[in-house]
Amino acid sequence: MRRARGRRKRNAVDHGLIITSMVDMFTLVLLFLLVFYDPDYQGDTKLELPTASSRRPAESGATVRVSPDGIEVGGAVVAGLRDGALDASVPRDGKAVLPVVAALTRAREALATPLDGQPPVLIVECDKRVSWTVLGAVLESGARAGFPRYRFLVLSGE
Repeated sequence: MRRARGRRKRNAVDHGLIITSMVDMFTLVLLFLLVFYDPDYQGDTKLELPTASSRRPAESGATVRVSPDGIEVGGAVVAGLRDGALDASVPRDGKAVLPVVAALTRAREALATPLDGQPPVLIVECDKRVSWTVLGAVLESGARAGFPRYRFLVLSGE
């Protein structure tokens, strides 16, 4: 007896999923990410930011000016600085500078309530020669005085 054999097609194509090109693509993406990923990259150190040139007027609020000589609120120096850092004789409570808190509290109470119901704004003018520690202390003092929002005012020119 003879067995019945089925005929095979010589040019039959398997219609399964062809993933060779997809594996190649993911391999290239993975290699690209591994080669160019740098966790220590913090940006370009030679980056120069443009000068501010806003045409919109500044919001109204209490203004604090921080210069290498001192911290001014309402035109009066309330805390002295030495070489752009806080003087050791200035009383502090944590990060906040107490004379600045007192002066900004008086300034906040003198402000009229805005019509839009927004909280008052602390406008900060800071010299670039002042340390970040002093700027942080001024912002902390403003928060304690009741200013939840702040804006940096950039003056045109040097």
